[in-house]
Amino acid sequence: MSEGKHVRLEQEGDTLIVTPLFTFSRFTEGDLVGEWNRILNRIDSDEIKHVVVDLGHIPYFGSTLLDWMVQMWKRAQGKGGTLAVCSASQVGREVLGVAKFDTLWGIYGSRQEAKESLLNA
Repeated sequence: MSEGKHVRLEQEGDTLIVTPLFTFSRFTEGDLVGEWNRILNRIDSDEIKHVVVDLGHIPYFGSTLLDWMVQMWKRAQGKGGTLAVCSASQVGREVLGVAKFDTLWGIYGSRQEAKESLLNA
């Protein structure tokens, strides 16, 4: 497990689990750019195929995180993988639905469900 100030990263097999630790409004906050580059480098590594975004530590999120998820999904998709989202709050699920991301990615109640969905991906 790799824990930064803003995001925790865990690897299970060929899956990177990305857990935002608090809600941030802009990409330029503090050392967030460095953590974001670390995430992209991990996704780009040969070890990673899929990404799970665990939203269980944040009650809501905005366009910055949505943009991040799109970028992570595109990188995983380019390698034949996919992205799954888990543990979103009710508000988070509504945001994902309004943005129509629930039509692109699986949205799951738990991390286990998300990981199991990737076994069939």
